[in-house]
Amino acid sequence: MLGESRALETLKKLISMVEAEQAEAILLAKSSGLTRFANSTIHQNVFERDNEIYLRVAKGKRIGVAASNVTDDASLKRLAARAQEIAESQVPNPDFDAFVTSPRAEEVAAFSRATEECSAQRRAENVKAVIDEANRLNFLAAGSHSTSAKEIAFANSYGTTQYHKHTAVFMNTVVMAPTSSGYADRSSIDVSDLDAKGLGEEAVKVCADSQNPKELEEGRYDVVISPYALDSLMGWLGYIGFGADTFQEERSFMSGRIGEQIMGENVSIWDDGCDPAGVPFPFDFEGVPKQRVDLIKNGVARNVVYNSLTANKEGKSSTGHALPPGEEIAALPLNVFFSTGDSSEAEMVESLERGLLVKRFHYVNGFLEPRQALFTGMTRDGTFLVENGKIKHPVKNLRFTHSMLDAFSKVEMISKEAKLQISDWFGASVLPALKIKGFNFSGKTEF
Repeated sequence: MLGESRALETLKKLISMVEAEQAEAILLAKSSGLTRFANSTIHQNVFERDNEIYLRVAKGKRIGVAASNVTDDASLKRLAARAQEIAESQVPNPDFDAFVTSPRAEEVAAFSRATEECSAQRRAENVKAVIDEANRLNFLAAGSHSTSAKEIAFANSYGTTQYHKHTAVFMNTVVMAPTSSGYADRSSIDVSDLDAKGLGEEAVKVCADSQNPKELEEGRYDVVISPYALDSLMGWLGYIGFGADTFQEERSFMSGRIGEQIMGENVSIWDDGCDPAGVPFPFDFEGVPKQRVDLIKNGVARNVVYNSLTANKEGKSSTGHALPPGEEIAALPLNVFFSTGDSSEAEMVESLERGLLVKRFHYVNGFLEPRQALFTGMTRDGTFLVENGKIKHPVKNLRFTHSMLDAFSKVEMISKEAKLQISDWFGASVLPALKIKGFNFSGKTEF
């Protein structure tokens, strides 16, 4: 790690080289290790250490962005000159007033020395624990195991500075048999908290239980979906609906509906970059401290998230959700929480008269009709028919086509436990399992 003093010193030096009215700079320093395995054998281990610097300069309302991963003085001077040259060639942005002056963000603990120092040997031992579980039933395991340490520093020409460091651990596996598969993953800040054996046991059980699936006709079924399945839906909801870009362009399911009931009263969704239950990251890429933003409150559409430019369009202040310079979308919720309930996943399954237990979705597409949050996608890695509260047999994968506004208006039960799902980029989600009435499955498969 560079450390706060060195990181901010580098950014301040860069800003001093800029001959423009305003400048802001971000430094992302990362060290990460990754171990991949397939056919129950480790086949790749890599380690990377890198620094990235993003520089934004403003000349009037013209903004230039440049990036580099070299931090010696000569390279910083070239970076400053390039950003200024780019700014001069830009069209003025009418929504830009100035870079943001912000107070220091609160410090939040999200760093583990054990994770930063995690060796390839330790990752291999965790992988072996998963493979050993698969070997008990002569199944094959594939997946990946990553550990990373990141630090983010920010400075601008107004004297705003921010610094944060965090670690992340992620491990997943798909355990495979000739006619079935099972998935599991685990996320944490501290590698010492990772239960690799438990991960393997979970995936192996799903694989064993889902062998020889039977065909099931498409139609509407009450469903219990796991946090894995919900995670793939929530990512799309954030992308198409909870950011200011789509909201202002009236492409979002939130557009024109603030204050209206669009989901069930038992559903609340919010973003909180400072909650230790997730992976805290207390400021955004414009140096603005993150605020808790209630997106959906008891089913009512409340807010979307903003960066400074989109906030200026509505005469508002940024909520602290700017993405790195150059991203195609301006603001996005990266630390999403979904309200919990008072049930267990087992109790939800027991409450099904005839329905489906869905362990995972994949190939989800949220672009069908964003105004209605109409999604399509497939089940994967464990789908089961439930009758009279008992799992009857596994079923072949199904395609769903359903509005998430409708689905989240028909949530009958929510688990009291929520699972941490760390993003492979920034942030994380904390999500429960759900029981949803009348989920529409529009097609079936041969596998």
